[in-house]
Formats: sequence, structure tokens, C-alpha cells
Amino acid sequence: MSSNERSVQLHQSASTETANFDRFVLGASMAACAYLAQTMPFGPLGLNVSTMYLITLLIMALSAVFGFLRIEATITTTNANSAYLHRIEMGALNDLTSRMLAREPAERWAARTKTMYRMRNITMLISFFCYVATKVYASYPA
Repeated sequence: MSSNERSVQLHQSASTETANFDRFVLGASMAACAYLAQTMPFGPLGLNVSTMYLITLLIMALSAVFGFLRIEATITTTNANSAYLHRIEMGALNDLTSRMLAREPAERWAARTKTMYRMRNITMLISFFCYVATKVYASYPA
């Protein structure tokens, strides 16, 4: 097995594991949203427990949205990389300038993928802290 084949296998494995992890985290976000929606008390908006649960639910839902956008950006990045490599293989990109210009869409989508990753994780963490804060606040009578 050449080192070239090993790098391709490693990339394929990493891509598969990343996609599986993204789907798992999205599923966990959606399950958390369903749990919160099912168990939260409803009441008037204000500085109260029901509003705190609602804020937590909205932040968790935003995390799920970022999870969907990350999966979409990952697919688009893969397609852009594929188109770029195809153009190189066909000999359409012979000079450095044309390669740099053709590479730009893939790099833009890769940056978006990373941004969605960070936003998903940040909003998930914030929603967790909001949930814990709500539980603590609810346990102490006013």
C-alpha cells in the first residue's frame, strides 16, 4: 500500500466519521428540543421559570439550525472540492492564478462549515448552561 493510498483512506475515514458525528449531534439537539418542548411549563412571558425554559428551547433550536447548516455546508464543500479537482484532472487549470480563482468557492464553503461548527457548539453549550440555570432558579422559591 503506497502512502498515497493511505492518505486517501485516512481522508475517507475522517470524512465518514465527521458526517456521522454531525448527524449524531443534530439528532441529540433535536431530541433535547423535543424533551424541552414536552416538559417545560407554559406561562406568561416575564422573568419567570417558563420564560427561562422557552429561551433555553429557542437557543437549543438555534443549535439544531446551525447543525443543519453545517451538514449542508459540508456537502457543498465536498462538491466544490470535487469540481475543483475535476478541473485540475481535465487540464483546465494550468497556471497558478486560475487555480487560485477556481479554489476560492471551496475555501469559502470550508470557512462556512467551520463557522457553523463553532456556532452549533456554542449555542448548544449556552443552552445547556441556560437549562442548568433554569433548574437551579426553579428550585429556590422566590
